[in-house]
Amino acid sequence: MKHRLAALAALSLALTGCGLVNNADASPRAAARTTTREPAAAQQVGNAASVKDDGDIPDPCTLLSEDDISTLTDRKVSQIDEDGANAGDATRYCQWQQDGGRLAVFLSRTTAAEFQVTVAEAEPVEDLGDQAYAHSGHLYVLFGTVQIDVYAHGGTEKQNLSDEKDVAEALLPKI
Repeated sequence: MKHRLAALAALSLALTGCGLVNNADASPRAAARTTTREPAAAQQVGNAASVKDDGDIPDPCTLLSEDDISTLTDRKVSQIDEDGANAGDATRYCQWQQDGGRLAVFLSRTTAAEFQVTVAEAEPVEDLGDQAYAHSGHLYVLFGTVQIDVYAHGGTEKQNLSDEKDVAEALLPKI
């Protein structure tokens, strides 16, 4: 429970800091690292061992290419904001700024018991990972001991959830 609350607090800060929660100030964010490189690790995933149950959480920016993100969301990627974290950090994120929207992916370690601590308004999502639910515009997926949090913005609520599911399904075999 403590880990879940800490993750939620970190997520709230990250979303606020990245302009996902409040888009009132449209000034550029100099602190965010950006890149247009092709992800190197995404090409090695087939040879790498899964971190589903242990190992370092991968950098989400390396798991899907710009073309993958554009195809999955039907929006062109204009900028990638990386977390700047180190290998072995407990939580990793990547945000893709898009024409008319955003996509963010957060990966962290959890347990099935911690994952089940949800708010009453969470809606279960079937046939995705070990367990999944949607809440407050986010899709949360449990895959072994990895929690995947996908946030899409730019379409209707229904379209955003569909994009989030597509992204999560594309990520699962790469984790």
